[in-house]
Amino acid sequence: MERILVADDELYILDVCRRILGRKYDVTVVHSGLEAIQLAQEQQFDLLLTDIKMPGIDGLEAAQEVKKIQPDMMCVTMTGFSTMETAIKALRLGVDEFVIKPFAPEELMLAIDRAFEKERLRRENVRLKSLLPLFEFNKMLMSTTEIDKLLEQVTGLAISEVEADSVVLYLLAESGDFRLHSQRNLTPSQLLVLEEHGLKIAANVQNAPLYADMISAEKDDIRDVLAAMGMNSAISVPIAGQNKLHGMLMLFKSTGAFSQSQQNFLGVMAGQVAIAYENAKLFQDLQQAYDKLKSLDHLKSEFINVAAHELRTPLAILMGYASVAAEDATAEQREYMDAIVRNATRLRGLIDDLLNMRHIESGEVRLEYASVNLKKIIETVIDDVNMLARKKNITIVVEDVTNIPEFLADSRHLELILVNLLSNAIKFTPNGGSIRVYAEVSGTNLRLSVEDTGVGIPSSEFEKIFDRFYQVEDSRNRHHEGIGLGLAIVKGIIERCGGKIWVEKSEVGKGTTFTFTMPMLFEYSAS
Repeated sequence: MERILVADDELYILDVCRRILGRKYDVTVVHSGLEAIQLAQEQQFDLLLTDIKMPGIDGLEAAQEVKKIQPDMMCVTMTGFSTMETAIKALRLGVDEFVIKPFAPEELMLAIDRAFEKERLRRENVRLKSLLPLFEFNKMLMSTTEIDKLLEQVTGLAISEVEADSVVLYLLAESGDFRLHSQRNLTPSQLLVLEEHGLKIAANVQNAPLYADMISAEKDDIRDVLAAMGMNSAISVPIAGQNKLHGMLMLFKSTGAFSQSQQNFLGVMAGQVAIAYENAKLFQDLQQAYDKLKSLDHLKSEFINVAAHELRTPLAILMGYASVAAEDATAEQREYMDAIVRNATRLRGLIDDLLNMRHIESGEVRLEYASVNLKKIIETVIDDVNMLARKKNITIVVEDVTNIPEFLADSRHLELILVNLLSNAIKFTPNGGSIRVYAEVSGTNLRLSVEDTGVGIPSSEFEKIFDRFYQVEDSRNRHHEGIGLGLAIVKGIIERCGGKIWVEKSEVGKGTTFTFTMPMLFEYSAS
């Protein structure tokens, strides 16, 4: 309920005002302008209703002094001697409404209601105007990912927007104590008072702003803190996120008080600051995690390079001596030598896969374009994988691709794509199955598919199978060789060439079709 202070030297008028306004408002009456000023120093009121002509301090002088104490208080004057000069003076002092004596009850109530409505509209206007700096401030906050820079902007905007004399920002440490982060315009002695007494008071309120001034402070210890700091008013705003307090923003005025609109502004601003602070902290944590991951990735790449280099030389020597030894070996010995060569070849393939994946991830894949004939590329690849297919009695059928013109491509990488797709199809196709390769020109792209009659892939795995080291089979129950890099290598090379690959169709137990597209270049420029 709004509080009204009525000042008049006529007891009858005071009684009438109390009866009329008391039905709707909390009314307090005094008999002079001096009493009104004294009471305003002790209590908060929303509106002063005062007679202009009173002995001693008149109503306009009383209104002027009261507004110095409580700037947001409205003022309505009563007079039976209204003149133009009086009206102008009243307007200059910020009087909101006039009531001419004698007045009817409805006239008095109407004047008071109009004054409150004006104040409501004024506050709404202030609130709407405050949305613009809040909007701009929010954009600034959300674009700042450095915590210190963010908090520096917060203190600067807070002190300027609410016309405060000083500001201090505390952050909550992991120990649960508030630690000073930054401050503006506070002396060392003021900070000492705040650390010893004021901060303890403010820290007790963690869910809502705490406002206090020398008049409204209900506790003597708050008044003592303000007096020791030489301040008239203070507001402490918690910076609280989702169920967590991050810090406390405190602002001070040496004279005057914080208006309600300024308090509202700081409350809304603190909510935005909490969100921006959490985002900045999350970004910082992610950046640190990314840097750590990047460092680990570099170590992994270095390990692969060193391991591949160290393994290739003894592996080549092993394969060479095994091949030579097989020529003069007995039938039984040749069988052992063949097993050595076969597994050494398999190990070399794994090393090649690791190196290819490493080159793709590091962006070191260099494309060397030249004119290629798709039919010849496919025939070359099938010659390379035919031995694997014959061991499982798998038939590879290539549909006629002679209608596809020659185009510019990196033949080595195109062969690597097809080798991996066909090897993958052979690996997962049971004995006696079949594989079909077909292609067409689609606009300016080559569209090529490899279809098998293998084990198939569940639809839930369609995207995952292109991930590095991912295999549909459980590692503890594997029936097929490999380390899960073939399709990842294929995807990396195709995307490097400007194309894409996907599972066209697949059904568990019936087979899978992989399809990829790749731009067909007919004119090539080094630029």
